Amino acid sequence: MQSPKASFYISPTRMMLVSPNLAADVHRHVVIQFTCALDGKPFSVWTEDDGWRKADAVLIDSNVAHSVKDFSGWQVTACIIPDVRKGKRIQDGVLKGEPVKYFNAEDILPVIEVLQFTRHQPIQDSSGFYVLTDAIYKHLMGEEAFLPPIDARIITAIRSIRQNIHNTISAATLAAEVHLSEHRFLHLFKEQVGAPLRQYVLWQRTIVATEAFINGLSAKEAAYAAGFSDPAHFSRTYSQMFGAQPSSYASIKQLYYVAFFHDF
Repeated sequence: MQSPKASFYISPTRMMLVSPNLAADVHRHVVIQFTCALDGKPFSVWTEDDGWRKADAVLIDSNVAHSVKDFSGWQVTACIIPDVRKGKRIQDGVLKGEPVKYFNAEDILPVIEVLQFTRHQPIQDSSGFYVLTDAIYKHLMGEEAFLPPIDARIITAIRSIRQNIHNTISAATLAAEVHLSEHRFLHLFKEQVGAPLRQYVLWQRTIVATEAFINGLSAKEAAYAAGFSDPAHFSRTYSQMFGAQPSSYASIKQLYYVAFFHDF
């Protein structure tokens, strides 16, 4: 039996939406978006360059205006922040400078098969979420190029960021915690994570505030709980990241099974 609820999963660098008959007006967002129809039937995609065209799946780069509609059944949308290692690999190795790439059902059949169960039961743990999203990215890239593990010092810094997200986060303090100079720490952080520290912290604040907001806090309370200087900053960042205002998700807890996962 199908799950009565659609599902919405968020992590510090990725998100995934599983929903029936979803349509979205023209919008743009920072995250790179992959959308596929689970029934193997084409849906409609609009972009400024191509207008409306049919596809069984589509990969859309960061900040590209787009719209999707005409799903006949369930669909999956997986998004990844471009300023992380896998995001950059998708831009360089799959999109190759193009704003959009379209796929036929046979091109992404293994992905559709892997994702089918998401219609029937929610993902319960972070390992399952990362296995599924990694399966998408691995198939898109055609192979799994080796990515060395993240330096233990950077993992320590990321955990410290998460624990202190409601406070001012200083590069000097993080560097001292892992016994590096500030300059060396900032260089290593960007090298390992794929994003500058300031940008990464902003993404994490957005995720923490979103979780707090969906769990019942007001937008103002959620913004301050995540360390934003004011609610307007949270709303602007959220809109840039997801292509919508936080208020558009005010009722999402009633409509979706929502889960938040962490990278480490």
